[in-house]
Amino acid sequence: MKLFSDCQELATKIYKVPERMKDKTIIPSLNYPKFLQRLRWIFDPVGYMESAAKQFPDIFDAKVLGFGNNVVFVQEPQANQKVLTNDRKIFKASGDQNKTLIPIVGSSSLFLLNGDRHKRERKLLMPPFHGDRIKVYGELICELTEQIIDNLPIGQTFSARITMQEITLQVILETVFGLHEGDRSEKLKQKISEFSEIFESPFTSAFLLLPWLQKDLG
Repeated sequence: MKLFSDCQELATKIYKVPERMKDKTIIPSLNYPKFLQRLRWIFDPVGYMESAAKQFPDIFDAKVLGFGNNVVFVQEPQANQKVLTNDRKIFKASGDQNKTLIPIVGSSSLFLLNGDRHKRERKLLMPPFHGDRIKVYGELICELTEQIIDNLPIGQTFSARITMQEITLQVILETVFGLHEGDRSEKLKQKISEFSEIFESPFTSAFLLLPWLQKDLG
């Protein structure tokens, strides 16, 4: 697998592996069973990543669900630069890695497409994200952010996540759907909020990572 071999090369440089070892698989892996890794990835993803980064702060191979058989997390700055600036044929964001999103966005979403079809569909979506339109979106996002922050209670604690979610939702409604106010806007806002709340619990979001939970039993 070309991608995996390129990650091996990155790891070789990061860890200054001796010449005699450069033909070996040296991407470090977490030292506990795959089954336990997957359980923790579902029920405690933040804790999983924090403990993994402490053990291997630069690069590590993970056995998690939802992204294929081999997932290599890269944190080292120079390695990230190589990934982001290299040939897209070597390091690519393959739609096949996003299959966990099928129950949410369907199998024809841009997130899951590859090759010429991905290019064609992406091209259809690009015009609204060019030039002056981006400037307008930026101004609207700043305005919406200021409005929501102005309504925060002074001298009281608040949830940053809920506030950021509110900003994101309002931006989606106004920039993507073109809904600024009214009953339709409020109904769609409520539906999107209800849908996103489904995945707040690891128990309800687990079905995205476990295909056998997605069976329709009638």
